[in-house]
Amino acid sequence: MRFAVVSDIHSNSDALDAVAREIERQRADRVVHLGDLVGYNADPEKCVRWAREHAAAGVAGNHDAVVSGRASGEFFHAPALLAARWSAEHISPDSMEYLAALPETLRLPEGILLVHGAPSDPDRYLFLLEDAEEEINTLDGVSSPGVVFFGHTHVPAAFVRRKDGSTVSAPLAELRVGEDETAMLNPGSVGQPRDRNPFSSFLMFDTHTGCASWIRVPYDVGSCQRKVLAAGLPGFFATRLADGT
Repeated sequence: MRFAVVSDIHSNSDALDAVAREIERQRADRVVHLGDLVGYNADPEKCVRWAREHAAAGVAGNHDAVVSGRASGEFFHAPALLAARWSAEHISPDSMEYLAALPETLRLPEGILLVHGAPSDPDRYLFLLEDAEEEINTLDGVSSPGVVFFGHTHVPAAFVRRKDGSTVSAPLAELRVGEDETAMLNPGSVGQPRDRNPFSSFLMFDTHTGCASWIRVPYDVGSCQRKVLAAGLPGFFATRLADGT
């Protein structure tokens, strides 16, 4: 099974269109998303509708929770909360219902675990190796998944528990997860990358071989920027797209 894993689309349909074309070119068997379909940018309905139609499974991100009313957004900074409220006013009832029904975590039949932030806390950011190691320790046990897909940071990453018990931050070339290893893999962000590379990022994972590969996709950043500004959303959201920050 070849999975395409996307995360943090954030209402950026220009980026999503480019990624969707690449997913088709990659001949993915199944698409899963890790949340934050909405917020920040100006095409929330199109992005949620795409997930409804094309994603076999997905989980809720913190922006999805705020937009659907499951969370208050009290910890959002003011521009993010403004954008979340704007998203809530610009999606259909069906899309709102979809966001409201997304689970916080989801285990696939293949044993893969989907989370937005971390297995222990959907709002936790996993940037550092020691934080990822702590999360992997919570997964130890008979029912521990071999692979966890997580997002939230907008930064591609791979943390792997090796056979000898050590946990490493693995390079993002093509990675192979061994049968006796546990991997936490972050596909990066489709709609607002923050690793100083403005190209969209997603992950292909093959359950038969254990191979993971990160794919970067250029898109029309200017188109998304113009939509953000035309919608009256904070200009900062448009500016950062070109910088990948």
